[in-house]
Amino acid sequence: MKQLIIILVLLLSGCATTKNSNEQAAVRQGDLIQQYMEQGLEDLSYGHPEKALGEFDQAIALCKKQFAGSEERVYVARGMTDSIYYMLKARVDNESAVAVATDCADAFYLRGYASIELGQIDAGEQHLNKALEFSPVNSMYLSEMGHIYHIKEDWQKALDTFAQAEEFSAFSPEELKASELARAKRGVGFSLIELGRLDEAEAKFRECLELDPNDEVALHELKYIEEQRNSG
Repeated sequence: MKQLIIILVLLLSGCATTKNSNEQAAVRQGDLIQQYMEQGLEDLSYGHPEKALGEFDQAIALCKKQFAGSEERVYVARGMTDSIYYMLKARVDNESAVAVATDCADAFYLRGYASIELGQIDAGEQHLNKALEFSPVNSMYLSEMGHIYHIKEDWQKALDTFAQAEEFSAFSPEELKASELARAKRGVGFSLIELGRLDEAEAKFRECLELDPNDEVALHELKYIEEQRNSG
């Protein structure tokens, strides 16, 4: 969790927008959204998810106001790669769309995360779905959704979701690509264990070790797979 907080704080602090006379209102609103997000992240980092909910709800309210009445499909991109993907997808789907850089998708994601921390699983799923409406190829969001399916013990849906997260890690920013890919692979591997597909799970966790030979989760799960085989 601490690593997630650090990464998101760095990303938020890097979202400064060039101001001009035609953008002042939008920039002020964006700054306010960012302030709520940073406060919510601070609350999470100190173990107060219930306080964080209020901050993220304030950010979400501003986001809803910001995009209210928009006739375009709004995608939230983290970089040029996913931005191009969303625009090509919009062309194929024959829809009018725009790809923007905004904290609004993260607001829904973190609201969902905080809900999960409080055991509010359905609320967490609802907010994560909203985040994914903004950013359907966001590997981090998809892995968190896979985690929800793990909690619900819906192993097949978890497998499908983590597999998507693994595939879409190709769109992740370079500085996050390795960590998001590894998390998705671990989610796939764990889902395969629960489905009784141990050989496939072993292969997936070995892929994790190719990314990081010291991946403690992967090493632990490989040991567990070996124990399961020996006990059988």
